[in-house]
Amino acid sequence: MNLIPARVRSVMDRLEAMDAADRDDGTPQVKRLRQIRPEVGELLMTLALAIDAKSIVEIGASGGYSSMFLGLAARRTGGRVTTFEVDADKVAMASRSHADAGMSDVIELRHEDGVAGLASHRDGSVDLVFLDAEKDLYERMLEDAIRVLRPRGLLIADNLISHATELAGFRERALADPRLSGLVVPIGRGELVAVRL
Repeated sequence: MNLIPARVRSVMDRLEAMDAADRDDGTPQVKRLRQIRPEVGELLMTLALAIDAKSIVEIGASGGYSSMFLGLAARRTGGRVTTFEVDADKVAMASRSHADAGMSDVIELRHEDGVAGLASHRDGSVDLVFLDAEKDLYERMLEDAIRVLRPRGLLIADNLISHATELAGFRERALADPRLSGLVVPIGRGELVAVRL
């Protein structure tokens, strides 16, 4: 069953085309959308639905693509997505994407530092944390990500295969932490999926 309405799909198609063009036309990496692959979005939505996620935190909104998949799940669970982005241009683009898709009612976009935003959540108050920010921040966010997750909540992190060297320390710490049980799923650019024990 396709859970993506035509209005949302239209915005996703636009962002996919922009992301592909960014990768082909020499756009500097810092300015690229660098968004997840469509199959990773489907995975995020499916996992959020599977755990009935109502409180979802995303670090790294970019153009708003991944938060729409999470938002579609949140709409069905009666939940909400809080997504953090520091780049003003990307915040503007994500805000426009969410509005165009009719998703602003379930996605709260914050123009804030994601590390501090994640740290501001209470212990055990979040059902799903998705990390897709600058890779040097992942290790700094790990402890707070674990702390804010409820038991059986999910930590998902992007780029574990495509940025294997940069994320080796994060991967090792996450997979060795006794409060988590997880693995790296070879989908998209490699997703760490871990459940909070």
